[in-house]
Amino acid sequence: MPEFSVLIGRVSTEDHDRILETLTSLQTQIEPPSFEVVIVDRRNDEISDTIREKFDWVTLIPCDADVTLPDMRTRAFQASKGDYLIVTEDHCVPSDTWLKGFADTAKAHPEAAAIGGYVENGVHDNAHDWATFLCEYSGAIGPCPEGPTHQVPGMNVAYRRDVLESMDIDVLTSGFWETTVHPKLREENKTILSTNAIKLFHSKKFSFGLFCRQRFVYSRYYAGLRHPREDRVNRAVSTVKTLLLPPLLIFRFITNVTSKKRLRKEMAMAFPFLLVHSVIWTAGEMYGYVFGPSDALLEIE
Repeated sequence: MPEFSVLIGRVSTEDHDRILETLTSLQTQIEPPSFEVVIVDRRNDEISDTIREKFDWVTLIPCDADVTLPDMRTRAFQASKGDYLIVTEDHCVPSDTWLKGFADTAKAHPEAAAIGGYVENGVHDNAHDWATFLCEYSGAIGPCPEGPTHQVPGMNVAYRRDVLESMDIDVLTSGFWETTVHPKLREENKTILSTNAIKLFHSKKFSFGLFCRQRFVYSRYYAGLRHPREDRVNRAVSTVKTLLLPPLLIFRFITNVTSKKRLRKEMAMAFPFLLVHSVIWTAGEMYGYVFGPSDALLEIE
């Protein structure tokens, strides 16, 4: 029985062969614990065939194109066997001691319900690459807090099996686990732990158009779920408050980077794109408050 199960939902429409780099890195880990990889795949394309041929030790589970990413992760969890469930994405590449970091931390802190690390940029050819990374993960760059924390990156985290098994199925399938599972852990005073021993590279090459669409639909999804559909007053108030979001986002990006005392040059280079993405982020939230999430969760990759 594996100690760890790596759960991946394969959804990427661009840079869709990055998963091969992910699997190669997992295959060549330094001093890894026993592990398995479970991929639920809604792409079902030529890369799927390559995975079957070159990585036959991977459990590949096909699914329909209308299955959401949280549902895919839940299916991977249900098909897994490990004591710990590591969630990552099909465009993330582990460092060579990634699995060892999880194993060492889990052994040292068996009380931890969730263990996470930090994220670095694995694709940085131009200013837009830095903008897409910093827009999403400026708060997750290293060094991260060492010890108990309130939040860890949703694609660089391991959960104890008993923790996920205790969750209602709706918690696992209704949204991304950092927005559904993590609040439950905090409510129950369970330990969420972060460590610099666990490093992951976010390595997706976004086109400008895809990132703008993804930023919009994720913001719509987030805002659409914050208030019940019938709660028109709070939806209206939140819509108006969203007008303040662009300067707050820019302030957050800058603070996240300057607090780590690194990547300041990259932030300056990416700044014009970050302004654009902040406006799109705001538009998505406003749309979500007014019209609800609709099928935004299905569109997220």
